[in-house]
Amino acid sequence: MPVHDVGYRGWDGKKTSPLTRWKIITYTGIRLALRSRWVARLLFLAWLPVMYWGVGFFFIENSINQDSGISVAETVVAAASEATMGADISADLGLGGSRKKIASIIRRQYKMVPNVDVIASALESGNEVATRSVVWGWLLMTFFRYPQGTLILFLVGSIAPALVSQDIRTRAFLLYFSRPIGRLEYVLGKLLVPVAFILMVSLVPAIALYFFAIMMSPDISVIWSTWDIPLRIVAASVVLVVPVASIAVMLSSLTQESRFANFAWFAVWAMGHGAWIAILFSVAVGKGMNPFDPIVTNDPVSQRWSWLSLYNNLGDVQSWVFGFEDFSQIYVSAIVLAGITIFSLVVLYYRVSAPMRV
Repeated sequence: MPVHDVGYRGWDGKKTSPLTRWKIITYTGIRLALRSRWVARLLFLAWLPVMYWGVGFFFIENSINQDSGISVAETVVAAASEATMGADISADLGLGGSRKKIASIIRRQYKMVPNVDVIASALESGNEVATRSVVWGWLLMTFFRYPQGTLILFLVGSIAPALVSQDIRTRAFLLYFSRPIGRLEYVLGKLLVPVAFILMVSLVPAIALYFFAIMMSPDISVIWSTWDIPLRIVAASVVLVVPVASIAVMLSSLTQESRFANFAWFAVWAMGHGAWIAILFSVAVGKGMNPFDPIVTNDPVSQRWSWLSLYNNLGDVQSWVFGFEDFSQIYVSAIVLAGITIFSLVVLYYRVSAPMRV
């Protein structure tokens, strides 16, 4: 081979726009993650609550649509009350059970459920539009906060720890940055891997539940009274996705061993929430009450220290997004999430830039 043929040569193929070079990184990360059987099982498990919440929407719509007699909601409340108290609540309701009686039972029996007063007041008002909007929003808020909030912890913990740590250990940076790929493109491509999986189990099923609720409604006009709910779903998904993905990928960038990043991921959540639970128990002991009673959880001391828990911060901001909290009540949580996100992105960018400075 002639000496002048050795070296860089011109590229005759089709060039990719710099704005879309992150896609191959994201696509490769998603494809590799889907090879894991645990990830596939977690994705399946994360969609199971959709059926349970779908039943909730079915009951609510049947309850709203019935004009007289005992409704499905009354039946469910009565059955739940009999199971928990052993009392014949259905006899008190009767065939002409009033909305005020239903609201009273809900407040008494489900007082530990967040925002139960809002739900009871909506049912008590008798306003079909207001009831539908409030209850749909509440069902979707609890869907984000409880089943998906917990499952996402394990799903991201199975995907994110290896995203950057493996590149550090195998020196894959040399391959990435020898191509026309910048640091921002690399960071974006890696961040969008956990983002894609989180959206698969939060945004997509929540939108599916919304359309299912519309199909259960009497006519298509309910879209006009619930038009804001899809926007709230998107906003709640952003609140969940941005800090969670930033923290996960940042932890992956801090070590060459993915198992250390995995341990750090679960430790961050467990230690923060555990500290808040300890404070909750101390307040409950002082009051002689159940630590999860609303009087204890809404105590100023408990509220002041709830910011230690990332889970609580996410849930509080999502409650505000769905209209169940005032911003004055959650602004500290919003500041904490914004600060954690900015800190994580700065550290991630610094770690990714390290090989370029050597």
